[in-house]
Amino acid sequence: MHFEYARCLRPCFGEVVCGDGTFIKQMEHGVLVAILDVLGHGPEAHELARLCEQWLEENSSEDIELMLKTLHMHIRGSRGTAITMAFLGNDGNAQCITIGNTVMRKLGKDCYTFPAQAGTLGIILRSIRIETFSFKSDDVFVLATDGIQEHIAADDILLERRNSLNQMVANLLSRFGKLYDDATCLAIKCTL
Repeated sequence: MHFEYARCLRPCFGEVVCGDGTFIKQMEHGVLVAILDVLGHGPEAHELARLCEQWLEENSSEDIELMLKTLHMHIRGSRGTAITMAFLGNDGNAQCITIGNTVMRKLGKDCYTFPAQAGTLGIILRSIRIETFSFKSDDVFVLATDGIQEHIAADDILLERRNSLNQMVANLLSRFGKLYDDATCLAIKCTL
């Protein structure tokens, strides 16, 4: 399976750096993706987001539960971050974990939003619930931080499927981004 992606981000109004982060890595059996929303804004949030991205690069694994637990310990005592992490397998099987107020949606015939669980990586992490699911060629996954409105009508998101991934993330950020928060959107399309 082939995975294409696009991302778009912008800092909170009045800031010059963004405290959100994204991570995408093609691996032997699929692709590992993550989106981060560090608590707060500005340089300190930006630094923690970059630290998390670097850690994900250096410690990439198909075992997303182990990765989240280990990253939690690595940034323990920091301001913390919300995170969605998923492994999308070449065989069409996948796993996803969402901690805090980031979101992942699967766009196929319908729009499905994966449930989030309470917690903040680096501060408090209770039991982890892994969502397992399958996907097909041409399904699109949209990940977003809470700088993008959480409650977007499914029809509004599904309409974006007609656009390129770059146009999709730019439109979602432009139409639904919150001015006074860092905002990030990531889209991944799976094709045979």
